Amino acid sequence: MDRRRGSRAAALLLVGGAASLATCRLPAISGSLAEHFALQSLGIEIALATAALAGASLSHRPIRERLGLGRGRIPLRLVAVLAVGTIALSHALDGVLELTRLREQSSLASFDFALAGARGRDLALALFSIAIAPGIAEELLFRGLVQRGLEARLGPALAIVLAAALFGAFHGGLVYALAAGVLGVYLGLVSHLAGSVRAAIVCHAANNLLAVAEAALWPELWNPHAGTTAAGFAVAAACLWGVDRRVAPAVLHGSREGGAAAAAPGTL
Repeated sequence: MDRRRGSRAAALLLVGGAASLATCRLPAISGSLAEHFALQSLGIEIALATAALAGASLSHRPIRERLGLGRGRIPLRLVAVLAVGTIALSHALDGVLELTRLREQSSLASFDFALAGARGRDLALALFSIAIAPGIAEELLFRGLVQRGLEARLGPALAIVLAAALFGAFHGGLVYALAAGVLGVYLGLVSHLAGSVRAAIVCHAANNLLAVAEAALWPELWNPHAGTTAAGFAVAAACLWGVDRRVAPAVLHGSREGGAAAAAPGTL
């Protein structure tokens, strides 16, 4: 390993670790549970983003390229379709947890409790810390650093599954981990289809933004039953299949490096 790259990675870890710890220890000005929850989440996401950047900085390739932050190979309208699929899958998984009464046994119950009734500054902080920040940091780490690194050695399929397993384990608790792992597989496929982590960031952030808004503003909006749960899985599969049909097979399956093809105008 090049000494200069090692020093850069160590510096990133030091600065990021300090920023993460400081954020986690910030007192909630309003004293609300939502603000405290958001600050803890932001501190964790700073640590994850730092780990991704530090790991990528050890590569001989530029950080942007190593993490897959280049422009993808699908247009924005197809990224939007994949975002709809991600949201549909998330709601379907929520439906399974609600119908089996497993949600109450997971950390998702504390998520709902902490955000219930959040408004104004608390809601804005939650939207940034629990929706946008995780969409960026977690995708950089799990789909960027981990999945792309594994693809070069193990191929796309196994890399997607292993990165998703780590993603699920990170969320802690068996119930939440399993649901997050399934969503992680979907996000891994999104990143691979798009040839860029940018698409997975958009999908992840969009899903979390809606989840935070629902928990804070419309807790009774989602009333799952078997029909809506099945429909969610069907919509997610249809979105993924529809985009897959529009991606050139040779481009999708011909490389283990996960690199994007030449980007077309209007791609993300």
